Amino acid sequence: MAVDVDALPPEQHKMFIQRRRGIELYLSGASPTLIRQEAGMSWQNVYRLIVERCLLPHPDGDLYGWRGALPYLRVTNYKRKSKPRAGEDGAGSAGSLQWLFSSSEGRELEQQFRKQILSKASGLAGPGRPKQPLFRWFIGELRKMGYEQRREWPFTVDRLGYVTITAYINRVLAEDPALQRLLLGGEEARRKAIAGDGTRRPHLVAFERVECDAHKLDVRMVVAVPSPHGGHEMRKIHRLWVIVLLEVTSRTVLGYHLSLRRECAAEDVLRAVKHALSRWAPRELHFSDNAYVEGAGFPSSVAPYLIGACWSEFSVDGALANVCKRVENTLHEVVGCRILKPQDENSFSSRRSKDDRPFIESFFRHLAAGGFHQLAPTTGSKPTDKHGADPVATAEATAFQLEYAEELLDTLIANYNATPHSGLGYRSPLAQLQFLLPPSQPMKCADSDAVRRMVGVRRLCTVLGGVATGRRPYFNFANARYSAEWLALRTDLVGKDLWLQIEDEDDARFATVSNGKGLFLGVVRAAPPWHRTPHSLFIRQSIRSLERRRLLHLSTQCDAVEELVRFAENNGGKLPAHPAYLSVRRILTTQLPTCPQTAYEPAPLVDSDAASKHEPNNESVSKAVETGLSSGNAELLSRPARNLPKAKTW
Repeated sequence: MAVDVDALPPEQHKMFIQRRRGIELYLSGASPTLIRQEAGMSWQNVYRLIVERCLLPHPDGDLYGWRGALPYLRVTNYKRKSKPRAGEDGAGSAGSLQWLFSSSEGRELEQQFRKQILSKASGLAGPGRPKQPLFRWFIGELRKMGYEQRREWPFTVDRLGYVTITAYINRVLAEDPALQRLLLGGEEARRKAIAGDGTRRPHLVAFERVECDAHKLDVRMVVAVPSPHGGHEMRKIHRLWVIVLLEVTSRTVLGYHLSLRRECAAEDVLRAVKHALSRWAPRELHFSDNAYVEGAGFPSSVAPYLIGACWSEFSVDGALANVCKRVENTLHEVVGCRILKPQDENSFSSRRSKDDRPFIESFFRHLAAGGFHQLAPTTGSKPTDKHGADPVATAEATAFQLEYAEELLDTLIANYNATPHSGLGYRSPLAQLQFLLPPSQPMKCADSDAVRRMVGVRRLCTVLGGVATGRRPYFNFANARYSAEWLALRTDLVGKDLWLQIEDEDDARFATVSNGKGLFLGVVRAAPPWHRTPHSLFIRQSIRSLERRRLLHLSTQCDAVEELVRFAENNGGKLPAHPAYLSVRRILTTQLPTCPQTAYEPAPLVDSDAASKHEPNNESVSKAVETGLSSGNAELLSRPARNLPKAKTW
């Protein structure tokens, strides 16, 4: 076994050279006189050096070899030959634990002690091997065996031999590194140890693999809720998730979705995929006129030939929202890719380690450190990052609203795609993607109609009603009743199972109907109170949940979405904004031109502070009144309110 001679101090370096020369002469059959002249040592010492050091087995399974010739290297452990007799100062107790385990009663104790050390944690105990419980167990066993009564080691030394016993514990754990990782770090450490160093990663081409993950934004923000008494009330938002899709070879972010739920769902993942397959357009920003850098955007805007470009592998972390049947089937049908998930034992991601998706994790660190962690309302990634600040109070005082977070997130990701990357030869991700995929290279692209419908819900429903019941034919679908004029004339369909498909996931008022042979039959509309305002199935489910809890009262004469808005705005400021209310804001913002007229048109709300300064009314409020929206819906879909009064504290 080779050694690094140059790493030795000068004196030890000279001694090792002499020993090596003596061993070489001895093995070549040189005379004792020549060995002494060349090596400066007798042939007997050379022989002892070879037999007692170089030919001994090393703990790594090999012989010591040239390592045995290293000066001052211990090759054998200390062995005690007489019974320990410790003095008053503890002297004379070296090797006492070894002597104890070599006795007849100590051998069984050593086996039990090793079993205790290598046993897995049970009950509520987590990973890790605290030494204090093991030490107390060992001392307790020695007391039972009478060592304390006979005044034998370790009861004759200070701290009861704690250093020696803990060193033995560490030595037992080090004998099996795999088991040591499992006991000290848990299952996570065991999986992580399987990961390589990245040198054997497969060579991927553009759009071969896409990484997807969700990241919780480390920032507190508020939403401006119109008050029935005039002005606005600030409601706190504590949790927002962003789902990101990142192309591996170019590090380009293909799409994202900001989820307003408390936990990510399959619909949020599909929305992010849909965003990646659709054309992107820059937002109309309210906090800046030049927030987008030159060339910022997404592949669908910079390179239009990449609109709907499909990938082959979809790498996720195994969360149920990523690997459920709805997501897997949709990706297989629309994109034609397979999911790399930890649940698959044949996949490398079965280790469930962050090292398996390093690029998306690195992007999230960039998004946090270079974006939201720079804001005053940030919570940081750990409690100490707040530095004594109160993010909630800061968000209320500065009126950092949800709309600003949406705009900031869009600009941060778009600018990231146009920023030179050190891992790409200082090309930007978009430039690298265009370099890898020129316009002349053919690409598989998803069907635009399939992309438009991919988030919508499809279900097999039975046509009810008919002459026997005295009711026009209808469907029961997603907590609502659907019907249409054409369906009333098709009594031949009663009792048959037909497919209902919600084409637009943000407008569940309408659904298309087709039969089992693929023939399109028509469009049906939800019955009151779901027929007026656009909404998603998540909003409808939330409204039904509030109705069952007697917090809302629905009738055929009202608009269910408006009732939700009133509930969120008139709860006295005691509760945060309901997640469904936040979804209503988003949907009405995107579908403002298509919103139907409501039953009343009250005057728009104006902030008292703004009125005192003779500032103009909010543009979106007047626009909403012109289209006939109620004040609740009009205000909540407006641009971020400026010059708002200071938020309430409750």
